[in-house]
Amino acid sequence: MYTLYWGPNSAALAPQILLEEIAAPHELKTIDTSQQQHQTADYLKLNPNGKIPTLVIDGKQALFESAAICLYLADRHPEAKLAPSIAEPARGLYYQWLAHLTNTLQPAYLAYYYPDRLTDDPKGAPLVQSRARKDLAQIWGRIDKALGEKGPYLLGDRYSACDAFLFMLSCWQEPLPDLYGRFKNVKRCAELVRARPAVQRILPANGLAA
Repeated sequence: MYTLYWGPNSAALAPQILLEEIAAPHELKTIDTSQQQHQTADYLKLNPNGKIPTLVIDGKQALFESAAICLYLADRHPEAKLAPSIAEPARGLYYQWLAHLTNTLQPAYLAYYYPDRLTDDPKGAPLVQSRARKDLAQIWGRIDKALGEKGPYLLGDRYSACDAFLFMLSCWQEPLPDLYGRFKNVKRCAELVRARPAVQRILPANGLAA
């Protein structure tokens, strides 16, 4: 039994997709960050970083970091085929893309949405956001090129947890409102993910169009 502490428009979307894909028993507990629920003593016991998502496994172990949760769920439920086996050559690419998305692409989004974390100058936030937009365009451009060469998914014709993570990040469109217009291969991958029944089931709760 899994319990996912989550909130809409957050990094909880990819783990939520995987929970739906594997069809394992789970419950969702909403954390309202606008009410500082992520900073309560009880929640900080689960995730000292005070961020979402957090996954509680069998009522015992708490696991945080969205990418770590995705890796764990995909490996614990191989029957869902959300990751190549350790013996397959594609396993290396699977690690590569998930790491790239969480270590390179996601930080650029965080810089845009939370520029105050990167500057002490009250006037510096717009500069941080401008740099973040440029970084996002460059990173998405490289991903789009890779998808065009070997897509439609990040692992070629094989859907994986990487694509769920890509879809999640592609939904954060404020810094690049024309993301899908500029990067057709990213759009194609995101649309394939969006069309999956598991994803369709959770879009309304996340404020996303089906």
